[in-house]
Order: sequence, then structure tokens, then C-alpha cells
Amino acid sequence: MKKVWMFAGQGAAVSNRRGRFGNRPSLFAALVCLLVGCESSRYYVPPAVTSQMTKDNARQHVDPSAPLRTSLATLQKGRALFARRCIECHTLPPVWHYRVEDWPAIVNSMAHRASLKPAEREAIVTYILAVRVH
Repeated sequence: MKKVWMFAGQGAAVSNRRGRFGNRPSLFAALVCLLVGCESSRYYVPPAVTSQMTKDNARQHVDPSAPLRTSLATLQKGRALFARRCIECHTLPPVWHYRVEDWPAIVNSMAHRASLKPAEREAIVTYILAVRVH
């Protein structure tokens, strides 16, 4: 049986506890919770595209000159790009985390680092705004 020295306050105590983590089960539990918390936050799933999102173009809330409707293909491409490209640098933020007016500037500021083409950037913004409005 392995003896583990524990220091508490002014004195020292000896424990005959076995285990890989010795006398630190709370440290192990905290580590597990931290890792599980980090892993679960990485897997935010962006909302699915619905046909309702195509009926009006959410970009009009930010840009009145935008077309009245948007295509289902553009929204699906935007969702796929948002889910795959943004996570390369950071966890996906929930789309409601920022205001509708802020999203175009946020995506534009990161487009270079993510190597997004202008059409890809627009698809991501269109998708995010459609989710935010609906």
C-alpha cells in the first residue's frame, strides 16, 4: 500500500489511500468537469435552414438594398461554412450572442484569417441574419 503525504495547515498527515490520483479526488473531479465543459462548448450546432428563412431576406434589416428573397442553397452554404470554417480558429458563438447589426462587421473582420471569398462571406452573413430574424 502506497503512503501519500498530505499537507494541511500547520501539520502533515499520512493517508493510506490507493489510487492513481492519490488523495486528490476533488482535483480529478474538477479536471473532468473542466474538460467535459470545454468539449461540449466546442460542439454548438448551428440551427438548421428552413424554407421559412427563404421567404424574406434578413439582410434587409441591415442593408435595405438587399434582394427581397434569398435562396435555400445560399443559406445552406452559409450554414456549412459557418460550422466548418469558423471553428478552425475558435468555438462557434451562438448566433444570438451578438446583435443583428454587428454580424456583418464581425464576419468581415475574420474573413481574411478564414480565407473566405466574398461570396462565402456573404453566404455566412446571410445565414446568420436569417437565423437571427426567424
